[in-house]
Amino acid sequence: MQNRPKSFSLTYFSILVVTLLLVCNIAHSLQAAEASASSKATLGVDEFMKNADRYRGKVSLEGAVAAVVPREQAITLMDRGKMGVCSCVQVNLLPVQWRGPMPAMGDLIRVEGQAQEVEGKLMFVADKLEKVGHP
Repeated sequence: MQNRPKSFSLTYFSILVVTLLLVCNIAHSLQAAEASASSKATLGVDEFMKNADRYRGKVSLEGAVAAVVPREQAITLMDRGKMGVCSCVQVNLLPVQWRGPMPAMGDLIRVEGQAQEVEGKLMFVADKLEKVGHP
């Protein structure tokens, strides 16, 4: 066996350490990007309501307007797939507080905001609302 000079071993070791640090940094960046993308994904009303505890902070939801109560600055959202289904099917209804122009009943909308306690009740408080269609 040949004896390698110590400088070769040190150089090889340094390159290995730098490579591992770069790989770890890239992996961490990819995980952060995936988490950011998934947290900004638009959720359906049913998905949000089944796992509301998992969605802290701002969330984007999409649903169909089931009711409009302008004097209370509120709307009720239902999952877009449940619009027009038989009344025998259980439908989750999400109360949403919105301080802007009211959408029409049946509109398909996307809201951004977060679940908060309002007057002792849990509501989704929207800070952005956009119409995305009519089912």
